[in-house]
Amino acid sequence: MLLAYEGYNLPYDVPANEYVNMESQKISTSRNWVINLKDAVQRYDPDPIRYTLSAIMPETSDSNFTWEEFVRRNNDELVATFGNLVNRVLSMIHRNFDGQVPKRGNIGNSEIKLNKLAETTLISVSESIESCKFREGLAHCMSLAREVNRYLDEKAPWTAIKSDIDSASTTLNISVNIINCLKTVLHPYLPFSTQALQAMLGLAGEVEKNDWSWNPQEVPDDHKLGEVKRLFDKLEDSIAEAELSRLSSES
Repeated sequence: MLLAYEGYNLPYDVPANEYVNMESQKISTSRNWVINLKDAVQRYDPDPIRYTLSAIMPETSDSNFTWEEFVRRNNDELVATFGNLVNRVLSMIHRNFDGQVPKRGNIGNSEIKLNKLAETTLISVSESIESCKFREGLAHCMSLAREVNRYLDEKAPWTAIKSDIDSASTTLNISVNIINCLKTVLHPYLPFSTQALQAMLGLAGEVEKNDWSWNPQEVPDDHKLGEVKRLFDKLEDSIAEAELSRLSSES
C-alpha cells in the first residue's frame, strides 16, 4: 500500500546471474582477491574490460575471469577483428577517395547477404539485450564483424582499385555502412570506442540516440569521413603475468 501511495514503480524484470570467479578462485574482498575497477581503468581503457566481462557474463553458470583471457580478447577480437576492420576500410577511403565515401555501384549476392545479416543483427542484438542475454548479443555483433572481414578478403578492394574502381567503391561503401551498424550494436558494450568511431565516420551526436533500424546507406555517397584513429591498443602478453603477480602480492 505504501508503494502504491507513493507512486513508486514496482520492479517487473529482475535478472539474476551466477558468480564470476577470478583466476579460478572465488572473489574475496577480505583477501583482496578482487579487481578494483577504479584502479584497473587507470591502467587500461575501460572498453576492453567491459567487453571481456560481457563476454564471460555468468548468465547460466559460474564463469572465470583471467587476465590472460582479457589480453587475448583485447588482441584477437577488439584489435584484430573489429579495430582492424575499421582501420583498413576508413584508411582506404581516405587514401584513395580523399576521405569521401565512394559511390555504390551494382550489388551482387555477397552484398545482399551482408546487408541482410546487418539488418538481422540489429534485431538479434536488441532482442538479446532486452532478454538480458548479453553474451549472446555480443556474439551476434562479433559474428557480423567477422563476416565483413571475410567479405573484404573476398573482394580485395586494395587490388580491385587498380583495375575495377567501381567494384572497389561498392565494396568500401557497403563496408563503411556496416561498420556504422556495428557502431550502433556494439555501443552498449563499448560506449567510449563507438563514440570515437562516430567522429571517425564524420557523424555528429551521441551514438546512444541512434535509431536501431537498418539503413544500408545511412553513411551516404560522398559523405566526408573524420580523422582515422586507432580504436584499441594491443596489449603485451606479459601484462597477464604482471597483473597476476600484483593480485598475489596484494592478497
